[in-house]
Order: sequence, then structure tokens, then C-alpha cells
Amino acid sequence: MTDLPFPANATYLSVAEVATLLRVSTKTVRRWIKNGTLPATRFGRDWRIARMELRAVAAARGNRCAAHVL
Repeated sequence: MTDLPFPANATYLSVAEVATLLRVSTKTVRRWIKNGTLPATRFGRDWRIARMELRAVAAARGNRCAAHVL
């Protein structure tokens, strides 16, 4: 079993957790949020990405591994 960068029961993921999971930089995740590629919700100063939304985006982009883990 792979160690996930977030708790198994997490509903929302942070930018850092998404970046670690998808193996991209946090800047890339923030850019995806800014241009609308990745739906996110703002909690105070931080962005949170719904796990279900991330699964859909990963599957649409052809990232089967990330979609399966989520």
C-alpha cells in the first residue's frame, strides 16, 4: 500500500497535498486553480480542492493512477 500525502478520509486536499500526489509544483497547482482547470474553494488564505473534483480532473487528463488512488 502506498503512503498518501493526506489522510485516507480527507474530503478536501491542500495545494501542497495535490502537488505531492500529482508530482508537480505547488505553483502549477495554483496556476491550474487560477485558470479554472482545477476547481477549488478558498478557505481563508488557503485553497482547498475537493477530492471528488480532483478525481474527475485526473481521470479527464488521463492520469489513471491518481484517479485510482483518490
